[in-house]
Amino acid sequence: MRVCIFVGDLGTIPQRKAALLAEVRLLGGEETAAEVCFVGFRQTQAVDADTLAYLPHVTERYTLVRVANTALRLVDARLAPLGAARAALRVCAPEWIEAILACDPDLVLIDGRWGRDLASLLEEELPGAVFVSGDAAAGRRFRRKTTGRDALVSIVLPTYNGSKYIRQSIHSCLDQSYRNIELIVVDDGSREDIGSIVAEFTDSRLRYVRHEKNRGLPETLNTGFRLAAGALLTWTSDDNYYSLDAIERMARFLARHPGISFVYTSMHIIDDNGAKMHPPLRRAFPPAQLRAENCVGACFLYTRDVCREVGEYSAAAVLVEDYDYWVRVAKRFRMQRLFAPLYYYRHHAGSLTAQHGSEKVAVLFDKVRQLRQHDEVA
Repeated sequence: MRVCIFVGDLGTIPQRKAALLAEVRLLGGEETAAEVCFVGFRQTQAVDADTLAYLPHVTERYTLVRVANTALRLVDARLAPLGAARAALRVCAPEWIEAILACDPDLVLIDGRWGRDLASLLEEELPGAVFVSGDAAAGRRFRRKTTGRDALVSIVLPTYNGSKYIRQSIHSCLDQSYRNIELIVVDDGSREDIGSIVAEFTDSRLRYVRHEKNRGLPETLNTGFRLAAGALLTWTSDDNYYSLDAIERMARFLARHPGISFVYTSMHIIDDNGAKMHPPLRRAFPPAQLRAENCVGACFLYTRDVCREVGEYSAAAVLVEDYDYWVRVAKRFRMQRLFAPLYYYRHHAGSLTAQHGSEKVAVLFDKVRQLRQHDEVA
């Protein structure tokens, strides 16, 4: 069970943590929390390194949200009436709800004088249980909700001369805790014998197809997705790999949030030898950040409806085919990040970015932004 505890000030966690966790245990009955995240709208002092603590990400509405946060602080300090919190919460709600959703909680506990008002807003968005501090004493208890049947997930793995790491990438797909998958390896005219490597795996969920001539990554992806049968879709790279529960976490999230069609996660950053780099983590930013950068990264899952409406990857967007696709998705569908790092992204000299140079990729990103500038990102 995953729990999100919302507090006004993350700096109060050292003093409040034990009491809040005790309340979570009371709310959850015999069930213990496997993961606890804290979200707050400010942080006045550091928390210990073992505490998962997050602030909502605010950019375009920074000034307005900051004024609303100040109003809530006055309410907490009893310098403003409780009723003043309602208007302030309406302003802050989009960023707060996005950050809470990013924790993927089964249970949310709110610690604040305005907790009941925030709970009413959250209950419109969350399939899990929402509680306010003190509910345990009133006898309210958590009841887990089922998420329905597992959908087939299609993973496309494009490769071009990717023999060095592809075994690890294939293993990470086939070894997922989520078993209802198909893996389609698309060899884009490699000079290396990729087919023999794929043939080492006897899993019936694995398919191999080959282009006789190199067509580029967008066309390789399109070949894979034309063959894909899944209700949920994704693709991965031959030099990266998933955490064992990555697909399960993302598929579960989409099943629990039918209004969201695209989910993506944070990533571990590793080097050529698999060692963690500095910084060791790339945290996912909210979808609104797509206006400025490729905040989605390499670990994502989306519905068949996305594929149907957005169409294929653009052959005119080589090196930025992913960013171009995400921007097109964001115009039509709701997207959501998860804080959890569920993927290992490898930096090495053979990567496409390293081969073509970060400056060239940056220029191509700018071209995509200019091309799509007339359509607002949702």
